[in-house]
Amino acid sequence: QILISAESVDQKTKAASSTCCCFGKKGIYAFFGTSKGAIHAVHTATLEVTCSVKLSSSAVNTVARNPRGSDIVTSSSDRILRVCEVYLPGQETRRKVVAAGTPPSITVITKIQDIVNRVHWAQALFSSSGDYIVSGIQHKAEHNIYIWDKLSGSLVKMLTGPNELLEDCAVHPLRAIYASVSTFGIIYMWTRVPQQNWNAFAPGFRELEENIDYTESEDIFDRRIVQENGGTVDCVLERILQDAHAVAGADETEMDIDVDITDNDPLFSDSDSQSEDDGFVIPVRVECDDKLPPTTVLSELEAQQPLTNDVPTESGQTITE
Repeated sequence: QILISAESVDQKTKAASSTCCCFGKKGIYAFFGTSKGAIHAVHTATLEVTCSVKLSSSAVNTVARNPRGSDIVTSSSDRILRVCEVYLPGQETRRKVVAAGTPPSITVITKIQDIVNRVHWAQALFSSSGDYIVSGIQHKAEHNIYIWDKLSGSLVKMLTGPNELLEDCAVHPLRAIYASVSTFGIIYMWTRVPQQNWNAFAPGFRELEENIDYTESEDIFDRRIVQENGGTVDCVLERILQDAHAVAGADETEMDIDVDITDNDPLFSDSDSQSEDDGFVIPVRVECDDKLPPTTVLSELEAQQPLTNDVPTESGQTITE
């Protein structure tokens, strides 16, 4: 027996009968849909209603939870699918973690409906990834499954089956495989058939629509073949020569790389001049020996390179600069 308190539940929906139910993530809560369009979140340990919300005035037909999150999807008699974000104590969602002390709530984030056909829904479920809504229509002459985007509510794909009434459908928990049951008791499996593209693995591969009989010649594996003019051809040697010619032709087509001549690229130059004669200058820092004072180093440099230059003239005299 579930105790429904008057503070958390409206008096009009308190006496309504339950029409559907499902367990939430981790099994801590159970969700019940009523005939008056309300959803109750009941704690499975205390059997008390933690949160309740009225979605519409129509009865809730089905309710299902997201295997990859804590949100739920409901289908009602008003032909609208509602995706609800659930915030309950101790429950983690894909968007954020519910902190302690946050009031429990069930909020409708997306409404989905077929505006053109206005069909009723036999079942509504989440896909294995939790990003799509899989719903089967309840029509006596159609067996169709609709796949909707959970956030935008747009139709992504429609699976068309035989002209049979769809009773129920199910989703594989890991793969993109759907199962549906018709009113005649036939189970249909829906999945995507992969297309094999052999050209991606072997370029030039030609696919055959039907088998072709291949007649093998008698000398296909012979080392030497006798030609019509009486001469013989060595197949192994001919193959080696063909490979050598192919390699020589490939070497001729290769472009020679000149590593001696370089172009001055201004992108890699640190000079502000626009002249083409300026080269690339690498800054060098001269480090002195710590054991010698700076004056000693300067005297050594002056001894190696004199400060005066003698320039001879035409008369034989020298001029000191």
